[in-house]
Amino acid sequence: MLELKNVTVRYGKHLAVDSVNFSVTKGEVVVVLGANGAGKSSMLKAIAGMVPTAEGIVELDGDPMTGVPAYNVTNRGIALVPEGRGIVGRMTVEENLRLGATPPRARASEEDTLAQVFDIFPRLAERRKQFVQTMSGGEQQMVAVGRAMMSKPEFLLLDEPSLGLAPIVVSEMFKALAQVRKTGVGLLIVEQNVKISLRHADRGYLLEAGRITGSGTSDELMNDAAVRQAFLGGDL
Repeated sequence: MLELKNVTVRYGKHLAVDSVNFSVTKGEVVVVLGANGAGKSSMLKAIAGMVPTAEGIVELDGDPMTGVPAYNVTNRGIALVPEGRGIVGRMTVEENLRLGATPPRARASEEDTLAQVFDIFPRLAERRKQFVQTMSGGEQQMVAVGRAMMSKPEFLLLDEPSLGLAPIVVSEMFKALAQVRKTGVGLLIVEQNVKISLRHADRGYLLEAGRITGSGTSDELMNDAAVRQAFLGGDL
């Protein structure tokens, strides 16, 4: 289980994440919904060890992760797909993917994991020698997810995976994430696309001004009048 206990993140005097508590279990899809500036990205970066927590702890299977360097967080089974993807445009698809297998936990199974990534994203197998900078936004997002999978994560964190993608590509991406989930990986997704994220999630949390203001199953949130009004003008 990945668990946050009273996690707080500050940038100087700015409070980005305020005493957040929630959990994700392996094989589960949990979505965090919130508007721009709600603190979603800061929360993910705190889990991934990229920004320090001012208060509270992050635990993985009961072991504290607070203060663990980002590279060790990845080696212990948490991988982040950041907003903006962070891929290397002048490298090929396969080269980018193999970068993800750098952690010691991933090296022995690199070839098997690569085959698994190509099975989930057949387009990447077809274009394994193509330079990433020549690919579409949707294909680049596939590379970013695939690279994170190469680290053999127990939990995959995704920061706005649908951002800037056409609706049909977003649908393809979430179908692929459903296949990732079947491998036993827990998915924590922060999103503004409420409809499709809740359609694929088991549970969700609402984040406003750095605080969790609501939670429930995907069906409960889908039918919550406040959620419908806040995110889609009453039409979900």
